[in-house]
Amino acid sequence: MKKHKKIVGIFSVLLLLMFLVAGCGQSSTTKTAAKESHIDQIKKAGKLVLATGDYRPFEYHDEKTNKMVGYDIDLAAAIAKKIGVPLEVKEMQFTSLIPTLQNGQADLVIAAMYITDERKKVVDFADPYMDTGMVLVVKAGDTTIKSTKDLDGKVVGVKAGATSEKVAQDLKAQGANITIKSYKETVDYLLDMENGRIDACINDLLNQLEYNKTHPNVKIVGTPFTKASLGIAVKQGDKEMLDIVNSVLKEMKQNGEADKLYQKWLMSAKQS
Repeated sequence: MKKHKKIVGIFSVLLLLMFLVAGCGQSSTTKTAAKESHIDQIKKAGKLVLATGDYRPFEYHDEKTNKMVGYDIDLAAAIAKKIGVPLEVKEMQFTSLIPTLQNGQADLVIAAMYITDERKKVVDFADPYMDTGMVLVVKAGDTTIKSTKDLDGKVVGVKAGATSEKVAQDLKAQGANITIKSYKETVDYLLDMENGRIDACINDLLNQLEYNKTHPNVKIVGTPFTKASLGIAVKQGDKEMLDIVNSVLKEMKQNGEADKLYQKWLMSAKQS
C-alpha cells in the first residue's frame, strides 16, 4: 500500500512538472509573438507597402515603363532601403489612403498629403518633408477672376477628401457664394475647367506648376492663399516606424539627397 502511494505521489509530481514546462513554453511563445514589432512584420513579409495616389510630380506613371515614379516614390524607396526590404506601391484614390493605412493594408502613406489637425486625429505624421500651399487656378484667358474675392456665383472644382475641398468649404462658410464640385482626381476638374464646365479650381501649387508645363491654357491667379507642409503618415501609435521615417528624412537632409530629389522632380516644374 505504501509502495502504491509512493508511485502515485511520484506520478503526481511528474504531471505537475509537465504542466509547468508546457505553461512556460506557451508563455515564452506568447511573449515572443508580443515582441514582434511592425518593422519585424515588414521584414518577415519581405516588403514595405506604400499607399499613394496619382499626383505629379510626386507620384505618377512613367509614360514609357508605366511604373510609378516621382518625388514621393523615391522617398519611400529610401525608407524601404533603410529597413532592408523592397518597396511595393499601392496606387488608389486619395480618399482611400488613410483607411488603407488604418486597416493594415499599407505600412505608410506618402502622397503629397497636407499635415492638418483633422488628419492628426486619425494618423501620426513624421516631420514635414516639404512646404507648399493652395492656389486658385483659372483659364489663361480669364480676366474676371483675380482672387478668391471674385468667385461670387462661380463653380469651383476641388479634389474629394483633399485639402482643396476643405479650403473651398471654409471659403463658403466664410460667406463666399460658390458652388463646390468635388472630383475623384485632380486632373478631372482641371480638364473640366479647361473645357468650360466649371469656372475655377483650387489646387496645390507644386502640382499645378507641373500641370501647367503641358497645359498652357490655364494659369495660377496670384500667390498661394494658404500655406501647408507635406507629411508622411503612419498608423497612430507606430512609434518605431515614425522614428525610422524621421531618421531617413534627417539623413537625406544632411547628406544632400533631399536636395537632389527636389532638383530632380520639382525644379523643372518651377522653372517652366
